Order: sequence, then C-alpha cells, then structure tokens
Amino acid sequence: MNASENNNLHSESFDLKAEIFKYLPFWYWFVLGVIIALTSVTFYLRYQNNVYQSKTIIKLLDDTNSDFKMPTAGVNFFMRSKINIENEKEIIKSNRLLSQVVHELQLYNQFFQEGQIRVSEEYGVEVPVVQWIGNQDDVDVFSGSWQIELDSKGYVWNNDGVKRKYDTVYAFEGLAMKVSAPVKVGNKKVLTLKKSTLEDAVARLKSNIEVGLVGEESELLEISTKGPLIEKNNAVLNTLNAVFDQDGREDRQRVFKKTIDFVNARFEFLFKELDTIESAKANYKRDQKLSFLEGDAGTLLASKTMSFSEYEKAKTQSMLSDIIIKALQDVHENELLPANIGLEEMKVNELVDEYNVIVLEAQKVIENGGLKHPKVLKLIDVQQNLKKNIKSSLLAYQNVLDVKIQSIDAVKDFQENQYANVPYQEKTIRAIERQQKIKETLYLLLLQKREEASINLAITNPSIKIVDEAIANKTTLSPKRSTAYLLAFTLGLLVPFALIFVYYLFDTKIHRKEEIESALDGISVVSEIPFIEDSSKIVMKNDRSVLSESFRIFVANLNYVIPVDTDFSPLIFVTSTVKGEGKTFVASNLALTLSSLGKKVILVGTDLRNPQLHKALNVEKEFKGLVDVLVDKSLDMFSCVEHIVVNDIPLDILHSGSIPPNPTEILANGRMHFVFEELKQHYDYVIVDTAPTLLVADSTIITKYADVTLYLIKANFTEKQILPFINNLKQQNKIQNTSVIFNNVGQNEGYGKGYSYAYQYNYGYGYGYGVNTVIPSKLDKIKYIIRKFMKFKN
Repeated sequence: MNASENNNLHSESFDLKAEIFKYLPFWYWFVLGVIIALTSVTFYLRYQNNVYQSKTIIKLLDDTNSDFKMPTAGVNFFMRSKINIENEKEIIKSNRLLSQVVHELQLYNQFFQEGQIRVSEEYGVEVPVVQWIGNQDDVDVFSGSWQIELDSKGYVWNNDGVKRKYDTVYAFEGLAMKVSAPVKVGNKKVLTLKKSTLEDAVARLKSNIEVGLVGEESELLEISTKGPLIEKNNAVLNTLNAVFDQDGREDRQRVFKKTIDFVNARFEFLFKELDTIESAKANYKRDQKLSFLEGDAGTLLASKTMSFSEYEKAKTQSMLSDIIIKALQDVHENELLPANIGLEEMKVNELVDEYNVIVLEAQKVIENGGLKHPKVLKLIDVQQNLKKNIKSSLLAYQNVLDVKIQSIDAVKDFQENQYANVPYQEKTIRAIERQQKIKETLYLLLLQKREEASINLAITNPSIKIVDEAIANKTTLSPKRSTAYLLAFTLGLLVPFALIFVYYLFDTKIHRKEEIESALDGISVVSEIPFIEDSSKIVMKNDRSVLSESFRIFVANLNYVIPVDTDFSPLIFVTSTVKGEGKTFVASNLALTLSSLGKKVILVGTDLRNPQLHKALNVEKEFKGLVDVLVDKSLDMFSCVEHIVVNDIPLDILHSGSIPPNPTEILANGRMHFVFEELKQHYDYVIVDTAPTLLVADSTIITKYADVTLYLIKANFTEKQILPFINNLKQQNKIQNTSVIFNNVGQNEGYGKGYSYAYQYNYGYGYGYGVNTVIPSKLDKIKYIIRKFMKFKN
C-alpha cells in the first residue's frame, strides 16, 4: 500500500474515541459556557414578566330556525344562511369589534409600577380609572406617558406638586380628563400611565388574540389571549364575547327593523292597488249589470230554458193545429176526428169532442135507420157547422201561436247573446279577482312578516352560546423556564463546541501521532515527549518526573532503531523541519538520559547559524568548537570538547563554535566524516544537534553520515504541510534510517492533553517508584488547571 492509499484509508475512517478526546480536554470551557449561559438565563428570567394565556370556548348559534314564526308561516325569505366559521373567526378579530373592547375596558390606558427588579403592569381594583373627555377622534389619536402619585385623598399628576381631587374634570392638552379613585385605595402609590392611540391599542390587542376550532370536526370556537395579567386577559375575552354576541344581535335586529320598514312602505302601495282593483270590479259589474255572476248566469239559464220550452210548446201546438186542420179536410161525413192529441186550446178540444159525439150519434142512427134517415141529414148539417167552427178556431189559435213564437224567438235571441257574454264576463271578473287575491295574499303575507319581525325584534336570540367563560392557565406561557434553562444549557455546550470546531476547522497544526503515521510512508513514531510546564526542562539523575520517564522510554525505544550491525558507536542525528520544534531540547535530554545510564555520550552542535546548546544546558558558550575543527586541520578536536556536569550527570559537548559567514561550505569541506569517525571510536553514543532541514541545506549535507535520524515534529506547532516534505527527504535518500520524535504532546490542545494526562498519571503521579513517587494534592491539581486555563486564554 502506497502513501496516498494509506492517507485515503485514514481520512475515510472515523475514530469516535479520538473525536471525543479532541473536545474532552476542553471540559472547563464547556463548564464555563454552561455556567455563563445558566447564569445569564437566570438573570434574564428574573427581569422578565410572566405571560399567561386565557381561553374561552363559544358555540356559534345558527338563527335559521331560531326566529319566531307564525303557525301559518311557510318559507322565510329573511332567514340567514348556514354559518361560515372562517368568516366568523375574522369578524371576532376585526378592528371594529376590538375597538369596542378597547373602549369598553379602556385598554388604551396602561398602568405600570416600577419595582426593584422589574417594571410590572397593574390592572384591576388597585389602579385608578382615567377618562379622557373630548372629541372622540381627538381622544383616539392622543397618546403620552405620565406619572400618577396616588393616595386615599387624591392624586398628584406628573410631579406637578398639585393635589387633585378624584372625579373632578381637569383640562389637559386640548382635552379634558377625570381620574376616579381605585376600588382599593391603600397607602401612597406611584404609577406610570401610558396612553396609547386607539390604533396602537387595537393592534396590540389583535396580536395577542388567537381564534381557532377546538377540533377539526368541531363547531366550537376557542378564543385565547395572552398577557402578564390573568385578570386583564379574562376581562378581554369575556368582553369580546359580549361584544361579539351583541354585534350578532344587532345584525339580526337591523334585518328585522329593515323588514318592518319595508313592509310599512309596501302597505301604502298595496292599499292604493287594492282600492284601484276593487273600484274597477265594481264599475265593471255596474256596466254589465251584474250582481253575482254565478247567480245571474243561473237565472239567465233558467229563463233561457223556459223560453225554449215555451217555444217548443208553441211550435208543437201549431203543428197539432195543422194536423187537425188537415184531418178536417180529409175526414168524410160521419167519420171521427182525432181527439186528445195534446192540443191545449180547450175550445177546439170541446168542439172536436162535440163533433165526435154528433158523428157517433149519426153512426148509431145510420145503423138503425140507414143513411136516408132524416135525422142523419140533420146531424150531417150539424157536423158541417162544427167542422167550420173547429177550423176557424184552429186558424185563430194558430195566429195566436205564430205571434207567440215570434215573441219567443226575439226573447231567445236576446237571451242567447246575453248567455254568450257570460264566459267573457266571468274571465274579466276572474282576472280582476285574481289580481285582487294576489294583492290580498301579499298584503296578508307582509302583515304576517311584519308581526314576525316585530316579535323577533323584541325577543332577539343570542348569537353565541358561551361554553366556557374565560379561564386562565396558571402555567406561564412565556418565558418557559424549563425550556429556557434547557436552551441555555444546550447553548452553553454548543457555543464552546462551535468555537472549538471552527478553531480545529482552520487549524493546520499537527496534534496527534495518528496524523503523522497516516501521512508518513514507512516512518514510525519512536517516542512521544510530553509538554513540560516547568521552567527547567532538563532531566535529572534518578528523577521520576514525567520528563525523565518519557526520555527513558525514548531511550528504550531507540535501541530498536539503532542498526545492530554497526561496528562503532551509533551516530544519532536530531533534526527538524523548521526552527522551534525542540531539536536542541530533545538532543540535550537524550544525551543526558543516556549518560545517566552510565554511557559515554558526546553532544555535537552542528547548527552553525543559530547554536542553542549552551542555552539549553545553561552553560557558557565556548568560542572554539566544530567550526574551528573543520577549518583548522592542525587543531586537536578533543581539545575543543567541553566536559560538563548537569544535574549530577556528566556530559561532553562539542559546541558549534564561532558563527562563520559560510556554514554550508564549511560542513561540505569533507572534514565532517573524519570528525564523526573519531567521535564514534571514543564515545558510546554521538548525538548531533542539527539545523532545520527546510530553512537551510546544512543538515542535508551531513545526514548521510547518520546511523539514525531522529526527526522532530512538535505538537501544536508543526504544520501538516511539512509532512510531505519529510516523505520527499526520505524518498530522495537525504535522510537515513529515519524515525519521528513527537514533541510537546499536550500543550493547550485536546489531543495533546489526553496524552499529557496519560504521561502524568502513568509516569509521574503514583506510578510506583518508591520514595521518589510524586502524588499531587488537590490544591496542586486546581493550580494546574488554572494555569492551563490562563495559558489557553493567552
């Protein structure tokens, strides 16, 4: 696996434990953040007024079937339609109704009392009633803020020093005002009155009013409001219910009043129309000589029937007369005439009967005496005379019948014409009566509706039913203390976390050993040197401090790095990329640690530009050293070696000497190999403190002589971009047998602190080295945390 694949593998993996350790060492920041947040929210809540919510539940009443109706009432043309809940919700929150509530409760007046902690609003029996007198439009736009000092005898207005009496009208800024004493007047009390405009008061009230259905399928409306005063909230809701109910009543009353006005106006017009129709009917009957159309028609029909009967009878009698006359012409002597054929002329009937008697008598005489009997002749003469009389009577009777028939014909024609006019007369009368009936029906209907409207106006039903009066929830709506504390606790954790996260997001320093191992190909971390807070950073003999223990582990691990086939003492180079990563610190303590183990060690300073060995070991700087050896071949190298004792540990040092103008040329003159070979023959370990590899080329010139190259990386200091540079040095064979020393682990960083604590507790704090074991007290631990905090802050 190459370096890029290895890097990708490490970058894709997520180490939860490492992430926790990344933030855990900053626990005091989280604690501090939580403390600050909780303290802040405590002070915030202390100065906040509690806000409570009150609710009332009402049912909208549909008045479609609630109005009074006459028993004969049919369709109600004035009934309201089904209730539209959404419309009613908007009406409840309308500025018109809320303005009435504001005026009713004088909500444009707000009273405040200033306490030691906060300013709280006052309402109810302990505040005065301030009435503004004047033009209502001027009062509605008037606003201001004043102070009122109250007691049982009166009040002082806005610190003017004048004691005013209650319920007395005073002129004020173009208006007049009257202050009534509170219901409960106690000791002296100072209040601040704030007068808002009507528009502002309505807007403030409207922002707190919420209207909604109790449930999706419910017909009940829930009206709620919120504010710091429960009594005020309840008063607002109850007043709003009353105003809304009264508004609904007035709407229906206006309908009823409009109905009454409309009917009254319509009555005048109907009176005129009915009078016109009735006059037209009377005139028509007078012109047509009608009294009662059905009776007149019946009389006319009876008269017509009688006339027709008389006409038929006369015609029949005339025909019967013709029959008898013809019979007189055709009858022979001594023959009978037809009698009782229906002829009504009695004289003719008598003559016929007399004639038939004479004929019968003659027939009897003929039967007894024959035709020649003298009596027969006499009877025949009588028959002849009777026939003449009968005929003359019939002719006279026919004349009478003819006159009668003519008279009846004339009457019948008149009657037929008169009877033919009856349907048209009936049609006209019915048309007139229909108009009359329509007007009368409309008149009666409107009269009924006027009575219904009058009764409903007097007994107008309520428009709402109050299911629940205004009830306040004793639990505060805001501030939600539990929520506020939870939010503060969360923010107290999140803010430090966010700051640390942003810090790490833009952090380009190396903090963990894993970052080194994932970036370097084939280069291991041989040791980790913890951050040492003490001013003295030099190991001591038989010391059990964190520093000494870490370098003992370093020496133990170093044995696995030194090549086993080395003929002479190992030549160990300590180098780094840039200045300040601790090369001199590590080289000096490594040399002292090896020397404390009884080894013969020499520390060589090859940083010719900025030598620091004398400062690290706190010794005098020698003017002769490596530079002199490299320049002067005749100079004895060992005469330049300084023998010192540091903390009871002997150590030889070959300083860099005087600073030359051309250090690179001096190191490259070929004498370094001779120097190193000589030193390896005389010492067990040769430790070389080099210059930074990135800044100058001095170290890369001489690293070819090294048996082991210890490359310093300083936690929280070395940039991550440096790691590819180390890989390039190894790939170009500019450094040999390289291992990394991870220095300064645990300085002010989360990753390092975890390692720092591990070193402290594993090596220094009770690891178990007998009498030299150091166990810190609680006070020491507190001091340690405070110093850490102050350093991180700086």
